[in-house]
Amino acid sequence: MSNISVSCNAGKFTGVVRNDINFFHGIPYAKPLTEKTQWQPPEKIDSEIFFEATQRGFSAPQTIYQESFLTDPYMPDESIDCLSLNIASKKINGNMPVMIWIHGGAYITGSSNSVIYDLDSLPQHEIVLVTINYRLGPFGFLKLDEISNGEIGSTGNEGLMDQKLAIEWVKENIAEFGGDPENITIFGESAGAWSVALQSSISPSGNLFSKAICQSGGMNAYFDKDRGNQWGELFLKTANDNGVKIKDLLLLDHKQVTSLASKMKHTMIAHGKWLSPEVGFAPIADGNFLPIDPMKNFQDSSIKLIVGTTADEYRLWSEFEPYYLNLNKDRFYKRLNKIFRAETVSEIANNYLPKNSVKGDYKYALSNIMTDWTFGIHALELLEQHQDNAYGYFFNEPSPVLDGKLGAYHASELPYVFGSAVKKTFKDFCSKEAQKISNFFQVSWTQFAKTGSPSSDLINWDAYGVNQSIAFINSVPKIKLIHNKQRIKLLHESKAG
Repeated sequence: MSNISVSCNAGKFTGVVRNDINFFHGIPYAKPLTEKTQWQPPEKIDSEIFFEATQRGFSAPQTIYQESFLTDPYMPDESIDCLSLNIASKKINGNMPVMIWIHGGAYITGSSNSVIYDLDSLPQHEIVLVTINYRLGPFGFLKLDEISNGEIGSTGNEGLMDQKLAIEWVKENIAEFGGDPENITIFGESAGAWSVALQSSISPSGNLFSKAICQSGGMNAYFDKDRGNQWGELFLKTANDNGVKIKDLLLLDHKQVTSLASKMKHTMIAHGKWLSPEVGFAPIADGNFLPIDPMKNFQDSSIKLIVGTTADEYRLWSEFEPYYLNLNKDRFYKRLNKIFRAETVSEIANNYLPKNSVKGDYKYALSNIMTDWTFGIHALELLEQHQDNAYGYFFNEPSPVLDGKLGAYHASELPYVFGSAVKKTFKDFCSKEAQKISNFFQVSWTQFAKTGSPSSDLINWDAYGVNQSIAFINSVPKIKLIHNKQRIKLLHESKAG
């Protein structure tokens, strides 16, 4: 292992060379955040810096409600000084396409430095890989400006602002790391995909980036100002109930703030209704930073998309929650009547339940409904709106973990995309065909970054608008007509008022 230095507009950065890849870790793309500035928009660094980019940057403060079996114990320590990015490049003298990864985690957890996001593999396909950190939870997605009468200025969009500033940093500096600043693709999964979609609405001209990949997420995971204010009011009430006043919040460290945040659940502001999206912290469509109607603002965009879901997204939750594990017929229909108009419930149930249903069928049916409701509707919406510039996929390779109970669960494609599927850490989570599936994802994703189309020698993949077909990705990938379109549309049209 040796060192390498790069000079660019932002300054001089020293990284490491390992296995013929140049790695730069923890590069700050904004001024350091402190307890005094943690609620404020990010600020661009206004002078050149000299930085040893050899250590991973801090993780953003995490708001943890409960541990998941996907929780990464190897993530770096948390700090509010978390606005950094990583770069992996095979040739710093190249002019390669750039791919910027925005991690997921429901806007409250995660890190670009998670072990699943392997930096070693994708750059072998002649692209420059960048992964970014951004503020999460109360620091990134909590609107307090109005209800605190301006004492705390957070708009709820600070996390998106962080992401955009990181993308701008890459645009201005990536040429010296071997990247083509005129050929940038952003991609992400779950909250990362929501972020990718919303960034595409914020910058629809295609000048900042020209391509986007949304893995299990669409352009729906944001709040209007009213819901944002309700969530902010709940936060201030929670703080007050714990002896913390507004002025005190400006003095608390990140652990105290995230501890308060973890006491809140989105159901506390639901008033008996079913809230969508099912998250507490989210960006705010304020008409200032984020358009009031993000989908409409994106309507005429030239940005090309890949959009898709996994077959069994919701099993990541339904196979662990007592509610699902004990679900019976009465509770199944009670839940449907809470989400959908009463006159549509019978038809919806018939679309998802087998004839002569037994108790175990209700768990799977509701899990499949929630997969389509939470992810399928919004992926299809983007494909339908952006037809000739969008490519669809459906990942349905089941995971062997937990005796196969989770199927192709939410986030199960990530080890394949990043090449970590073939490493020891994730071997038990992935198919015996891991190498083949990983190669398919990596070739398709990097071809899209290079050309605007995921087609390659492996598959001829047409835009969705050609014949409404998508790629079914598994050990034997195929292009087929989308199979669940009508039942997804039924869910969308049946939402209770």
